[in-house]
Amino acid sequence: MNNLLNNKHLCSGLTLIEVLLALVILSIGISSMMFAMSQTLSVIRTARNQEIAQNLIRRIDIEFPIEKVDFAESLESGNFSDIENYSWQREILILDEEKRPGLFITKKRIIWEERGQIKIEEIELYTYAPEAESVTKEIN
Repeated sequence: MNNLLNNKHLCSGLTLIEVLLALVILSIGISSMMFAMSQTLSVIRTARNQEIAQNLIRRIDIEFPIEKVDFAESLESGNFSDIENYSWQREILILDEEKRPGLFITKKRIIWEERGQIKIEEIELYTYAPEAESVTKEIN
C-alpha cells in the first residue's frame, strides 16, 4: 500500500520538458499576435495618411481656385496653414494644342514624409476650357 502512494506521488505533476514545451508554444503564439498587431497598425497609419492627402487634394481647388478663363500651363505649389508636413503642387498642362485647343490636364499632388520616405498622392483631371485666355490668344 505504501508503494502505491509513492507511485501516485511520483506520477502527479508536470515534467520540466512539458513545462518548457508549453512556454515555447505560448511565446510563439504571443509573438505572432504582436507581429500581426504591428502590421495592422502600420496599415492603419498608411490609410489615415492617404485619406488626409485625398481630403487635402479636394481643398486645393477650394482654397486656391482657378477660373476656366485663367487656365494656362503653370506649376504652383504651397503648404497648408493648419496641417504640418503636407505640401501641395498643381501643374496645368495643355494636352494637345493643335488637335484639341482648350483641353487641359491638371495634376494635383500632395506630398508628405512617412517614416523617412517621401509619399505622394496624385490626381489628374481633364478640363475643357476653350474660353481660356491662353487658348484664345493662340487662335486669334
